[in-house]
Amino acid sequence: MVRSGPAVGRHVVGSALVLHARDRISAEARSLALGMAGDADHDIVLLDLHDALPVGIWETVARELPRRRRGIRLVVCGAAPDVTALAGQWLADRLRRPVVAPHGHLVAGAAGVLFVHAGRDSGWVRHRPGRSPVWTGKRHPRPEWDGAASAYLSTSAYRVVEPLPGGVWLRDTRDAPGVTRHWRRLAVSVPCQPQVLTVVLGCPETAPLPLDDVARFWRRLPAAARRQTRFVAYGPVRLPAGAPLGQALADTLDTPVVCYSGLPVGDPEHPRIHTVPVDGGPGWQVHARELGYRPRPWPWPGTAACLPHIVSHRTPEALGEVVAPRVHRYTDDAVVEILQSGLWVRPPEAPRHGARVRARLADPDVHTVVVDDADPALVPRLRELADDLVARLDAATRARSVLHLASGITATAGPASVSADRPAAGNVTYRFTAFDLGLDVPLRPPTEAPPTALRPAGPVPVGTGPVAFPPVSAVPATSVPVCGPAAEPLSIQSPPDPEARATPGPDLQEVDRVWLRHVPTDQAAAAAEEVPGTLGEEPHAAAGTAAVRLYLSPAGAGLDAALRSGRPGQRISFARCVAAGLDRLPVHRGPALLRADLTVDRLRAVAAHRTLTDRGFTNAVVEAVALPGTVDVLIWSVGGRLTRMLEPANGVPVRVLFRPGTTFKVLAAVDPAPDRPGRLFLRELIADEPDRDHVPFDSLALTSLRQSIPQLTATRHDATLDAADLGRFGAIPGVR
Repeated sequence: MVRSGPAVGRHVVGSALVLHARDRISAEARSLALGMAGDADHDIVLLDLHDALPVGIWETVARELPRRRRGIRLVVCGAAPDVTALAGQWLADRLRRPVVAPHGHLVAGAAGVLFVHAGRDSGWVRHRPGRSPVWTGKRHPRPEWDGAASAYLSTSAYRVVEPLPGGVWLRDTRDAPGVTRHWRRLAVSVPCQPQVLTVVLGCPETAPLPLDDVARFWRRLPAAARRQTRFVAYGPVRLPAGAPLGQALADTLDTPVVCYSGLPVGDPEHPRIHTVPVDGGPGWQVHARELGYRPRPWPWPGTAACLPHIVSHRTPEALGEVVAPRVHRYTDDAVVEILQSGLWVRPPEAPRHGARVRARLADPDVHTVVVDDADPALVPRLRELADDLVARLDAATRARSVLHLASGITATAGPASVSADRPAAGNVTYRFTAFDLGLDVPLRPPTEAPPTALRPAGPVPVGTGPVAFPPVSAVPATSVPVCGPAAEPLSIQSPPDPEARATPGPDLQEVDRVWLRHVPTDQAAAAAEEVPGTLGEEPHAAAGTAAVRLYLSPAGAGLDAALRSGRPGQRISFARCVAAGLDRLPVHRGPALLRADLTVDRLRAVAAHRTLTDRGFTNAVVEAVALPGTVDVLIWSVGGRLTRMLEPANGVPVRVLFRPGTTFKVLAAVDPAPDRPGRLFLRELIADEPDRDHVPFDSLALTSLRQSIPQLTATRHDATLDAADLGRFGAIPGVR
């Protein structure tokens, strides 16, 4: 008998036998066959049928496939899903061989995974001769968790769990075009790992995902799948204030969880982890790949998050031998530690503030290289090593690298939000822990420094070689009109006489404590009673902290003017009591702001001085507050004291106070413009720091101050000061 039917071509491409009805294999079929993963239990047969199906095509296909016990995995290009399902059962009956065929749309995922996705019960179906079809999974090769991540489920009115080739996606449903675009990206980039269930949370440019939806999904997961779960923040997630995503998940689910530091892409055996910027695009490749979190015993609002455990990490090739977990020797006098936010260049002995540096969240847009500044004398050396380290990183990471001072690195990279799991890039919020209560930074005695030329402001560039500091130059001229009152001669404070210095001795002298007894009874009693017990248990401490409380009240409003005049009289005892009381308050290491009224000429005159020393207390704020003035004075603090715990009921809880005699170095100045105020950048000098023209520490502090401008100057209608307090935050240090 003569056999009839259309001719088909037969070729082996990759792991598949390709049967094509046209003269040549189509590009789609060739690409699919080359990228397809192998199958140890089935012969992979790919039918390339892009034209109308000719009569007798299935008989011809059956003749090309021999009868044998081994099963067939059937993939069809160019035919509708229902045609493929019917062909699977027909071939199983015709050849007496098991045939596994897709029931739904076939999607080629990362690293050759074949994913079948459509409506209910879609997936790979096993057809057997004379028997009913059996569902076998969503993915080939099939991971261990496949059955737990196969259903399209609703978790609330507008949120769903949708399967992906590499896991599942919890997302909002109300932006179909945007969701479709991001689904395609996740489908082709996130690998299907045999023992890791990747759970992608949120979708960029959609409403934040509530944690309740994650909890509903979690309750449906089998115990084995829970142990294999890795969470990924892809879009906004609604989080409690101050809690990173992993900590919020651990608290909500009441179980330890592991989160990827970014989105896994590439090889399923060793995927690369890249951060996810706000638009969902690829960021930089992280070093700390997986972070483990445990539930807090008391996850109340405001409770500090636990430091995450780095479960796995990758080591840049530029690092040397391992001297401790995730710590590598770089030179004989420096090591590099791997952080969740990047790398930390520091001395071999870890500084006391290490926990705060390690707790900094990764910025999806910036690879952070932390330069330790616990010892200012080591900053030039560590900065030099940091430049060398960045130059040795791969080009993509190097392009996103930014240097930061360790004193500016804290537990969060931006203000906490109830609707997003990440802040806007560039914002920095500074938080302080119990460590600060024991940190005492001695301050410089007041000195008179000769004027010198001013260095212009500007970020510190990171390149492939040594960074050149900007040349010394004067403040550029501007055509901006004079702002504020008419110009008058600038009066710079001179060092006070020894008896007029508000610097307490080793112990608070009895003559100073006597001052408190002469204060009007109602004011002194109220101040003493309102001092927290932890600060006022000892008699000497009670006098100092009560004096601070009194200074923060309206009764202390005139003290600074008296100190700056150089003739404080008996009030010098009051000032010494206040200065002694400040030593028991937490230290603020980071940016602070005050705002003054200055003309352009007066701003330039102030900027012409290399240092400014204030006889009085310098008041500034560490968060955005509505302050009047034409010039923002930004100060990098290393010894300012936070007064929150001693502020009266109508006080300023975001205040930071600098003791009399504090010296500030002028870093840069910017003239006011029609669309922004002028700016003066200062850095607090610490004890025994040499009075040099320019050091690398200045550039790093200046960069951090510039990055803090959006946060410190944000418009806030709920943060205002009483009229009596405004004058305290408008005095430029060292200027009468």
